[in-house]
Amino acid sequence: MYLKEKDGVHIPGYSPSMAPSKKGKAKANSVGSTQSSDSVNSNFPSCIRFVPPSSVSITVHAKPGSKVSSITDFDDEAVGVQIDAPAKDGEANAALLDYISSVIGVKRRQVSTSSGSKSRDKVVIVEDVTIQGVFDALNKVSKNQ
Repeated sequence: MYLKEKDGVHIPGYSPSMAPSKKGKAKANSVGSTQSSDSVNSNFPSCIRFVPPSSVSITVHAKPGSKVSSITDFDDEAVGVQIDAPAKDGEANAALLDYISSVIGVKRRQVSTSSGSKSRDKVVIVEDVTIQGVFDALNKVSKNQ
């Protein structure tokens, strides 16, 4: 048995297992959540990934300054997207997010840039969608062009 001192008085019979739990959010079981998202992601190219609870991240290689917006390639590394806006003052980023939202069929506010705002290689997050829905939409558009 351990002794704990409180206000200078020893408390006999105290053990650390009896200590009050710390306040705060309970930690999620990362092993379980990783396994479920890994199993979901294994059926799709690595450029699109499920992000719990209901989002999908897309690795994009943007090509600004094109005449029309289109998907040029859809492989494991990234989705190649030509953008009909110059890479100046965030115009290409806004046009990219508009185009991605129209391709996937979601509202513009559900699409955001997670990283790469000043780079051609970006990660775009689409909220409240399924990875299957994103894959089907991107696959359909890439095959039609």
